[in-house]
Amino acid sequence: MEDVDFSQDWVPLLGQLDRHVSSGRLSPDTAALSDLMSIYQVPGVSIAVGHVSGRVWAAGYGVTGGETSTPVTAGTAFAACSISKHVAAFGALLLVQDGVLDLDTDIGEYLTSWQLLDREGQQPRVTLRQLLAHTAGLSDTWYRGYAADRAPSLLQVLEGSGSTTTPPVRSTLLPGSRFRYSGSHYSVLQQLMVDATGTPFEDLMQTLVLEPVAMADSSFDQQFPHQRPHLVARGHHGGGTGIPGGWRVQPETAAGGLWSTPTDLLRLDLEIARAASGDSKLLDRDLATEMWTSQIPGGIYGLGTEVDDRAGRRRFGHTGLNVGYTCFSYVWPDSGTAVAAMTNSEDGWELLASIRAAADRRYATSITAAPLSDVTGRYVLHDDYPIDIAVTNGQLTFAAAAQQPVVLLADPDGRYLHPGLDLEVRFLQTNDQPYILELRQEGVTQTATPSTRQPESPYPTQG
Repeated sequence: MEDVDFSQDWVPLLGQLDRHVSSGRLSPDTAALSDLMSIYQVPGVSIAVGHVSGRVWAAGYGVTGGETSTPVTAGTAFAACSISKHVAAFGALLLVQDGVLDLDTDIGEYLTSWQLLDREGQQPRVTLRQLLAHTAGLSDTWYRGYAADRAPSLLQVLEGSGSTTTPPVRSTLLPGSRFRYSGSHYSVLQQLMVDATGTPFEDLMQTLVLEPVAMADSSFDQQFPHQRPHLVARGHHGGGTGIPGGWRVQPETAAGGLWSTPTDLLRLDLEIARAASGDSKLLDRDLATEMWTSQIPGGIYGLGTEVDDRAGRRRFGHTGLNVGYTCFSYVWPDSGTAVAAMTNSEDGWELLASIRAAADRRYATSITAAPLSDVTGRYVLHDDYPIDIAVTNGQLTFAAAAQQPVVLLADPDGRYLHPGLDLEVRFLQTNDQPYILELRQEGVTQTATPSTRQPESPYPTQG
């Protein structure tokens, strides 16, 4: 991969993007990036591709928007939206590494300027880990931003006071009981990091993360776009209508206030990939591994990180949607490659999904299919839910919990697909252990383990 010329790779890919990406396979319906920008009325797009070796390719397309619209370049900054959470989580883990914070200590030990309460006014026990993983059960909130002259303080956001347009941040679910994605978790994280260090959040993140990772075109400071107006993409609603003033202010900076470029974003993802391999001078291996390990069994979120843990298709990173902007930044650790893309439109997601699908196909690593004779038998997904795998006429069959057996369709990359359901099956083996069955539905992966009790086959088993 280190010898690949990314421009030779990606210029043709961007000329033939898949318009229907849900199947995971390239469809006959393709369109060039410029066509998709026109279809979805996306004024500007910026994209960067990088490798852990340090090689990076970046390009801008379209315009920044506004009265003084200029061409988008690799140095044009966009709102990084919820990728801000990914960057903030990296900073929080650096504080854990330095002993300033602990992942599993009650956050009440660190908060001094505000305290988290439930609806009855009681103080629940919530941990930093739960904030990072969106499992603390806090208020369900999406932050829309404010006009510059109406932006509340972070404390007002937490309290639901002043000009705040969101409800007070409260504990509304049992902490640790389930995943609920909400920006309120990261508003509490922001205040916690400020209280624990005595440093304004934007300054803390500048010295803790942005400077060490060489994210020179990035900032959590909400004055940042005003300091370089000709190098900022102005946001647009769906249909191409510009955001009054160009963009909105986000006092909830940890949740959605970062300004950045795709090149800077992939620098962070590549640093996390190096750390997970024990090759980072910033973050240790164990914390990096925690960052992109699902915190709920079968879940899709780690510590500030969206996780796709399918064998051979692993990627982690984050997506983002603010008023006026959409974006993503992901790394495929098995190939050591990261791709980030940003748009200045709320309608940019279909276009971004096509770019990400191209990266999935390009950087997924192949998995050798297990010999059929080695994977037959009964697996147990959970109590009283057996899955029986057999071979008949050379084809693998799948029968789950009293359902009729169906033939699984073999895919060249080692997957097996259920013809009538959104279901992927893989068989994985660690060292000389028995195969386990990996079952994936609607983006969620579950694991079924071999049972010592074998099923009674309803038909002859053949090789």
